[in-house]
Amino acid sequence: MTLSDRVKQKRIELGLTQTQLANLVGISQQSLQKIEDGKTQNPRKIVALSKVLECEPEWLESGQYTEPQRVDSLLQK
Repeated sequence: MTLSDRVKQKRIELGLTQTQLANLVGISQQSLQKIEDGKTQNPRKIVALSKVLECEPEWLESGQYTEPQRVDSLLQK
């Protein structure tokens, strides 16, 4: 699954149109379409996209995300 697939999947899960998501992120619908079409590989608004799509930017970029560990759990090791 690619970044474009993940963006489109999350948008659809949230019931948003391309225009609605683009407006919430602060980009044009055409820019969002390029992201979903795979023509834009490194969108500048990846953090804004992730906030609106309720996911981590790392997951959008790579499909993987590791929960950060708490400091106290690291100290116990």
